[in-house]
Amino acid sequence: MILYPTETIYALGVNALDEAEKAKLFQLKGRDAQKAVSWLVRGVADIEVYADMDSAALKIAERFLPGPLTLVLRAKDSISRSLISADGTVGFRVSPDPVAGRVITDFMQKYNAPLTCTSANYSGLPTLATPEDILKQFGDQAVMIDTVYDDGPRSGVASTIVRVVDGEVTLLREGATPFHDILAVANS
Repeated sequence: MILYPTETIYALGVNALDEAEKAKLFQLKGRDAQKAVSWLVRGVADIEVYADMDSAALKIAERFLPGPLTLVLRAKDSISRSLISADGTVGFRVSPDPVAGRVITDFMQKYNAPLTCTSANYSGLPTLATPEDILKQFGDQAVMIDTVYDDGPRSGVASTIVRVVDGEVTLLREGATPFHDILAVANS
């Protein structure tokens, strides 16, 4: 398991296509296994490997990624349903953070798979700004984190989460990217 920075907050990463790794991640976070986690990828080309992108999704991705946006899309039929949300979607992140960029480039070259991109906190507790504080929050279970990329404090606003399925753009969480800007691009 990897603890790495994004442009907003620190995230926890495991191979998004490995069910056993995801189970460890959910155990560490104390998170309901039915909840989906977002995937970090290198860019739009990677998203198109795993998800269906209609014209609205493509416009949004080309304008706002990399950036503080999670784009929730319908997963391709080739993706195991056990790896994605119950409604058949998965969220994608492309981080402009240089450390996150190096982490995902190296990871995808080695494993040919996305990396999970979920907040580095115990479920229900606040997201903390530094790896030191994050590891303390996890207590004895912090040993489950194999690699830590410490690039200083992160205290940004979490990413905006937008679902784009069948041309319909739905706000799931307001965050660092204003939803009205996303809608304007989608409708252009």
